[in-house]
Amino acid sequence: MTAVWIVAIAVGIPVVSGTVTKLAKLHYAQKEKDREAYLRQENEALGDIQAGMKDLKRRIANLESILLDLESRK
Repeated sequence: MTAVWIVAIAVGIPVVSGTVTKLAKLHYAQKEKDREAYLRQENEALGDIQAGMKDLKRRIANLESILLDLESRK
């Protein structure tokens, strides 16, 4: 009977620890994928903001040109 327990423990511990290790790796791999997706979305949003700021800058420059033109005509 003792031999059965020894074999159960000898086989059971590596199986359980391997399962726990595999589950932990899967969990952290999924977290890393989620993090990468979040960073991608954040970078895209920052790019959109930057493009909008460039467009806004161009519009302000155009409005300044129009204002200076109107002031020079007076």
